[in-house]
Amino acid sequence: MASVKELERIAHEIRIDILKMYYRAGWGHMTPALSCVEIFTALYFGGVMRMERRFEHDHDWVIMSKGHGCATWYSCLSRTGYFPHEDLNGFYQAGSKLVGLASSGVNGVPLPTGSLGHGICFATGTALAAKRKENAARTYVLLGDGESQEGSVWEAAMFAGAHGLDNLCVILDRNGLQASDRVENITQDTPIRERWEAFGWHVEECEGHDFPALLRSFSAAKEYAGRPSLIIAHTTKGKGISFAEAKEDWHSRAPRGEEWTRACEELGIRVEELERI
Repeated sequence: MASVKELERIAHEIRIDILKMYYRAGWGHMTPALSCVEIFTALYFGGVMRMERRFEHDHDWVIMSKGHGCATWYSCLSRTGYFPHEDLNGFYQAGSKLVGLASSGVNGVPLPTGSLGHGICFATGTALAAKRKENAARTYVLLGDGESQEGSVWEAAMFAGAHGLDNLCVILDRNGLQASDRVENITQDTPIRERWEAFGWHVEECEGHDFPALLRSFSAAKEYAGRPSLIIAHTTKGKGISFAEAKEDWHSRAPRGEEWTRACEELGIRVEELERI
């Protein structure tokens, strides 16, 4: 398990990977990827998952239900041996498996997502199967708060609560934004905690860019028996690129022109370094 300082270093390097990937792509969903960097860093490098079992039949499952943020996931997978790190250069490029939504053609990605609301449904199946097989596999699902407007999310939540799937942990990337506006301007989704609890879930709440807080929440979710767990992780969309943070018009765009220079300065790299991973 990496120290907090080491986790912060890895998260910074993942943000640089993301910037380089979108520089080559020229467009795409950069800010949804940046909001979940610490969440995925904690999962893969913070001792949350059983990484020593990652290539075994009873491995822990990770499902990115908000598939638009897949650049973060691809970076983590490349850094944990699922495929060569330099393959990230193929992101969004013709002939590459690393497409702009989470793709099951990529090692470590169990199903394609991006059709929102489907990932958590699949996750209830993997969690139930592990229960019936009596193995130690846990399922972790990253859910978007805009995505939470899908009815299938609540059907899955009801099913998981009814079946006591305590090996299922959903992390809600609570950045307050969806594709074109703030969530609150589209639909009323509060009180979010009480709604999940009403479906029989144990709920943790934390700062989604703070490693000690995230790790405490993941630990508490593991220890809570008899109910699935939800971690409401409060995040900032576009975290790490100040001029893109919490902006409604940055959901599906990358920097342009001089914005690349500004982004590089904020992440401490030279513009020339964007050319290759």
